[in-house]
Amino acid sequence: MKRSISFILIAFFSFLSYAEPSLQGYLENDLELQNLALEVQKAKLALKQSSINNGIDVNLSTGTAKFTFSESGTAISLEPSVSLSVPQAMDLSFSASSEISMTMDSAAVTDTSLGISADIISGSTITRKINLLKAQRTLLSAKRKLQNRALEAEKEYYTELKNLYNTAISIISTQTDLYDDKISFQEIQAKGYSKTSSKYRTAQLKVLSDEHEVETKIRDLEHDCFVFASKCNTTLKDGELPQEFLPKQIPVVDAIDIDDYPQTTYTKIEQASYDQMIAELERQANKEFTLSLGTGYTFQNSSSKNSSGNYNDTIDISASSGWNGLTLGAGINLPLTQDNFDPIVQLSASVNPNKFRTASITKQTDELNRRQEQITIISAIDEYKTAVVDKKQELEDIRWSKETNSQTYDMYLTLAIDLKQYLDSGVITESEYLSAFANKESYRIKMLLDDINLIIYNNETKLLFYRDNEIQD
Repeated sequence: MKRSISFILIAFFSFLSYAEPSLQGYLENDLELQNLALEVQKAKLALKQSSINNGIDVNLSTGTAKFTFSESGTAISLEPSVSLSVPQAMDLSFSASSEISMTMDSAAVTDTSLGISADIISGSTITRKINLLKAQRTLLSAKRKLQNRALEAEKEYYTELKNLYNTAISIISTQTDLYDDKISFQEIQAKGYSKTSSKYRTAQLKVLSDEHEVETKIRDLEHDCFVFASKCNTTLKDGELPQEFLPKQIPVVDAIDIDDYPQTTYTKIEQASYDQMIAELERQANKEFTLSLGTGYTFQNSSSKNSSGNYNDTIDISASSGWNGLTLGAGINLPLTQDNFDPIVQLSASVNPNKFRTASITKQTDELNRRQEQITIISAIDEYKTAVVDKKQELEDIRWSKETNSQTYDMYLTLAIDLKQYLDSGVITESEYLSAFANKESYRIKMLLDDINLIIYNNETKLLFYRDNEIQD
């Protein structure tokens, strides 16, 4: 389909004036954002579960009930117990248990024990702290991913707009070439060249080739606009040209100063520092020496009898310790009786030679890990410094481009207005006017691209840092 060159240029240059694909629609249509929002909710539940697991724990048990059937009747025995632990207080735990025996004729309660124990030296407290910190980190990471995805989606939105605008600039350039080639062809026709001459046919084919290229690029833009509209959760209106769908203006934003963000919030520095902190806590939790103590009281301890044959009440004391591969345990039951004081002593010991042999290797490995963790932090700091220089230079380039494109646009705008008056007066040719008009519109779009580049710069700069103060629960 052939159209007037003037119509093509003026109609195309008059785009960007109707409905616009909104950023909000683009974000609402982003399934990854929706999925990350669900991940945040799951992380909140996981943190709540971790807090419960690290809090006061109560356990009630009936024990195993045994039923014995015989000619004399049925006998029942139970071993109920209850325990309560307070992990925050050196793994302090309280326990109570008993043995209950019942027959048809009698009932007896023996070995009723009350006890309390605590870890004097151990890594369990640190381990629980690590677990809680990791659960909190998981939630924070989920929130950060959701926060960053919004920026990434916004960047994708404006990147696609950039591509559409660049296609528009390409169409303008091709249309200008088409006009110039057609003027040259008209001059050849005016000189009387034969239609079968090579010069005539070459010029004609050049015009046809330009027309085809213009139409192809316009169709490409139409296709891309339809696709972009679907991503923005909207469609083109009836009778609306795709090129009319693009925004006429881009939000003007202030440039972010990368120096406003603390070095410690640079993503790789913060992550490396966190990893170092967790690794150090895990090394501290892996203690060489451990010690735990316990004490309790047992009513009618079946392991201790007095001279009358009755079970004694006992005071129970226990201790256990470990050092690398050596484990020692000791316990004593002190009967509360005046006629037969026979304490019961338990001792245990075990040795694992391999643990002694690997202890020094573990220390050396820990030291190497510390050095590697420090190198990772130093590397992240170096990367941060490079990023600062790069972003500052990028911002200077954007500002320079905005200034020069704005100045050039103003120049071509003034020129186009003047030349339009000259064209209407017949002083100049249409070619001269359309050339200035095309340049004006080309730089108008370039100014929109500058605004987009600044938004993308801000997004990319923010993504270099963790911005926890901006996270909303």
